[in-house]
This record gives sequence, C-alpha cells and structure tokens, in this order.
Amino acid sequence: MAPHRKSIKALQRSSNSTLDKENNYLRSLSDYQARVRRRESIRNYKNVAQYDLERKIELEIKIKEGSARLLAAAQHPAQSLEAARALFTSNERMSTYMTELQHRGENASFKTNSSACTRMYFSISESNGKLSISDFRFPLMWRDSDHFKNRGDYRRFAVFCLARVGAEVQDTSLLYPIDREQTDISFPDTLLFNNVSAEFELTLEIYSHVLQEDLSIASTPRKIRKSIHSSISKTVGRKLGASLRDQNDATKTPKFDLLAYAKMTLDDTDNNVRSHDLTLNSFDNKAHALPLFGHFCCRLAVKPNFIDKQISAEFVIINNQRYWTQLRNFQIEAWKSKKLAEKLEKPTYTICVNRETLVQRSKSINNRLRITNQIDGVEKHDLMELDSKEDLQRWFEQLTTRIMEHSKWKHAAISLQQIPCSENSNKHANTRNCFVDDKMRGSIYDNTMSIDNTFKQMQRLFR
Repeated sequence: MAPHRKSIKALQRSSNSTLDKENNYLRSLSDYQARVRRRESIRNYKNVAQYDLERKIELEIKIKEGSARLLAAAQHPAQSLEAARALFTSNERMSTYMTELQHRGENASFKTNSSACTRMYFSISESNGKLSISDFRFPLMWRDSDHFKNRGDYRRFAVFCLARVGAEVQDTSLLYPIDREQTDISFPDTLLFNNVSAEFELTLEIYSHVLQEDLSIASTPRKIRKSIHSSISKTVGRKLGASLRDQNDATKTPKFDLLAYAKMTLDDTDNNVRSHDLTLNSFDNKAHALPLFGHFCCRLAVKPNFIDKQISAEFVIINNQRYWTQLRNFQIEAWKSKKLAEKLEKPTYTICVNRETLVQRSKSINNRLRITNQIDGVEKHDLMELDSKEDLQRWFEQLTTRIMEHSKWKHAAISLQQIPCSENSNKHANTRNCFVDDKMRGSIYDNTMSIDNTFKQMQRLFR
C-alpha cells in the first residue's frame, strides 16, 4: 500500500506543478497583452495628427507569425485559445488598418486641393477627446433547471470582446469556461481610446468559441484509439487512427464566432453605468450560440481634450477694466493681477462661452469684441478690447471654436465625465485572471429571484 500511496502523491505533485506552470503562462501572456495595449495607447496619444499605420501593420504581421507558431506548438487548450484569440485579433486589426490606409489615400488629393480658408477652419475647429468603456456585464438566459439544478445544458464557452473606434481596435481579456453556473459575464477590462471626435461611433462585438459540445462523448476519439487493436484489423485501425488525428488537427484551431454587437455614440455616454441594446446574430446551429440577453450594461465615458487646457493667457481690457485673462473650459476667467491667477485664486470676473453665446466684432471701435449671453432670460453684454488686430482675430477664432465645440460635444461639455488614466487601467488589467470565478459577484439571477419573491409575497397580501 505504501508504494501505491507514494505513486499517487507523486502524480498529484506532478499535476499541481503542471497546473502552476499553465497558470503562470496565462498570467504572463495576459501581462504581455496589457503592456502591448498600453504601448499602443500611449503612442496613439502622442501622435495626435495621424497614426503610423504602416508600422502598425508591420507589428501585427509579427504578432500573427508568433501567434501562428504558438498555435502550432500548443499542447494545452488554454494555450490554443489564447493563441487563436491573438491571431484573430491581429487579423481584425490588419483589416482595419488596410481599410483606413486606403481611405486616407483617397482623401489625400481632396485635402491637397482644399482652400486655405478650409484648412484654417479644420485646424481650428477639430478637437478630439478621450473615450473609455468599462464595467462590461452581459446577462445570460439559461433555463431555470440548467442554472439552479445544474443539469441539462452541457455547453461551455470561451468569450471575449472587440471594441472598434475608427482605425483603433481594442480587445478584452478572454474568459472561460462560461457555462450554466454563470448567470452573467463580467469583464474587468477598461478600454481606452484617444483622439476620438465628437461624431465617433464605437462598435462593440462579442465573440465566443464552444469549448466542448458534449461531455458524454468528449473522450470518444481517445477511447476508439485505445480499442482499435481489439476490435478491427491493424490495417484498418491505422487508417482510422490517421483519420482521427487529421480530424483533431483540423479542429485544433479554435474558431471564434460573432455572437452579437452594439453600436454606441456620444448620446450613449454617461458618468454612470447604463444599459444598452444588443443585436444578436442568428446561428444555423443553435448549440454554438451563447444564450445572451438582448441588453447589456457598461460605462461609456468621454472627455474632450480641451476641457482642462488653458489658452490665450494675457492682459485684456474687459468692460473698461484691465484683467489678466485666460480662456479655460467654457468660460473666460479674469483676475486683477497675474499673481492671483498663479496662486489659483478664484477669478474676479467670468464670462460664459457656450452654445448660446454670440461673439461679434465691433464696427465702430477697432479691436473690440462684443460677447452676448442669455442669463435667466436676460441678455448680458461684455466688451473685450484687444491690443492689435492679430489679437482680436485670435480671440475671435478661439471663442468661436469654443462655442462650436460646446454645441458639438452636447451633454459631455456640460456635465464632465471621468476618464481613468492609462496607468491605473493597465495596472488593473495586469491583475486580472483569464479564468472565471465559480462565484460571480452580484449574480443577476440572485437579484432577480429576491425581487420576484418579494413581489409574490405582496400579491398574497392583496388577495
């Protein structure tokens, strides 16, 4: 008995060691992907004018080659899933970059032939912002018997999301196994997009792969290979074994199917988590479809870049008084001295600059601007006197631009939304796990059942 126990303990130690190695591999892979996303996010932030698409395509080619080699050498399903996801994501990014490259080539001649006035207008009026999407939550529609009694539906899935804005594609972590024990899918990721315009359209896509279609026959090929020698001749057995090996090789590459997608714009942004509509794809084989609900939750926040930037800090005469003045956010801030502004004292005088503001050049007096605002239904007029025509033109353009931006960014310009910084989001991304916890926090089913029980009790009282 003693040697038998020793062999069992040795096998357990070997199994634990193998599991630790796989978990370390997955954590390292997740950290690497988070660093790649962070590097791309920082590079996109620095290159505001244009992205270096050709270098990005070269990078994706290298990632594709590495992912293909990893997929070919994968010995574990977890390795195959991660490699297949990386390969799939690289293909999607390359396709997006090529389309954007072609689009820019077609527009190059138009931009070259544009008038100087048009170029000036675009250089002044174009202002981008930062966009973040986080707190993903997708409820699942398992049958009651599947979830509560843990029987019936045997399917398990691996799931991840792609988010697209223009020529930028971001991906979430891969979660698996998703089965009837989970009532919803919650991704811990925060995806950041820099330099998005107010007219952005974010497309969120949910992809899944069926890990195992039938647990009862999951090991059938292995059983057949073991029993071939006792049931059929060696010649037929070799042919059948080769056929099974070819079938396993053909199905070794996990295929991810598009489950559903959602499109969101500036109108969908908010400082809080909101519910959004989800468009579900139809599947010929319903066994490959994860039972998603027609809605999902996320936090989509946007912040214009110019919100925290100050411009045109100088001495200006406002209503016949000399102030140290700066244009910040959506108002003109004025102090009696420059030292008060440097000490971050409260402005002595402010002038609103929003979509209702009217800015006019004075016809009777040179270098004077007339600013009109509606405050509590009453018109308020402020006069700004500048030192030169150049200063007048510069202030007029900046104020006009700010008025246009306030109108273009809608509620995002009125109620400021919080955007997480890239360092915090990636620090959070580095700690995430590719595996799903058995106990999902805040189960939607549990919350629904408690509400349902309360409602039933109230019905009994009023009968």
